Amino acid sequence: MAKESKKKSAPVQYSNQPWVSLRTGLIAVTLVSIGMAVLTAYTTVPALGWLEGMLWAVGFGAGVWFAFVLFFLFSRWARRKQD
Repeated sequence: MAKESKKKSAPVQYSNQPWVSLRTGLIAVTLVSIGMAVLTAYTTVPALGWLEGMLWAVGFGAGVWFAFVLFFLFSRWARRKQD
């Protein structure tokens, strides 16, 4: 039996770069938050009235931004440079 040469693969190099730019992320979050607010308003206004429906819509839109900012800050903290 002949020895088979095994090729050693190079270790995987992980990039510390984000896969989406900040501008693209802000555009995506803006579209998602507006979409959530519109959908929430569309479904809640007939059932709850204008004032309460709009408050729920603004709350869900703001909730998307809150989640984005929270994960953005966590990502910055996790990716900080170790000196």
